[in-house]
Amino acid sequence: MKISIVAGCFLLFSQQAAAFNVSPAVASIRPQTTLGMFGGAGAGAPKEDNAEEAAQMEQTAKAMGMSLEEYTLAMNARVRLTESLDKTMVTGGKADTVQVVRDLNNPAKSFEIKITEAGKALGQEGLSKELIAALKKSGDEARVGRAQAQKQMMEYIGEQMKKAK
Repeated sequence: MKISIVAGCFLLFSQQAAAFNVSPAVASIRPQTTLGMFGGAGAGAPKEDNAEEAAQMEQTAKAMGMSLEEYTLAMNARVRLTESLDKTMVTGGKADTVQVVRDLNNPAKSFEIKITEAGKALGQEGLSKELIAALKKSGDEARVGRAQAQKQMMEYIGEQMKKAK
């Protein structure tokens, strides 16, 4: 809650001059972020012709107390989760005034704020309220979406483990 208010205020004040100028009908911001926790072994399966990669994965799995099959399953689940978080978009706000579109990552990799002419016509205080509400709603939807994606990942792992037995 506090983060969305702070982010909303920051975005509002940093875009204050542009928010009330007649410029393009839609203003958008796309920050560049990276998520270090998703680095790793790629798709989770070593290339058939790369013995070094297979040995490295086996060594990593052993260091984690896992079998190579369990490690491969975990890496595949991680890839699926990453794709789900990156591709699923949530929105907050109203398309005719202020709208926030973002992915499920925290912090978001893809984050876009659209402010229309009708949004600018609300004035600084009205625009501020709309922006904060849109940021809060999109943040809440992203939180729910992340929980859902994690649940789907756990279901995938469970299904794959049943198949392996």
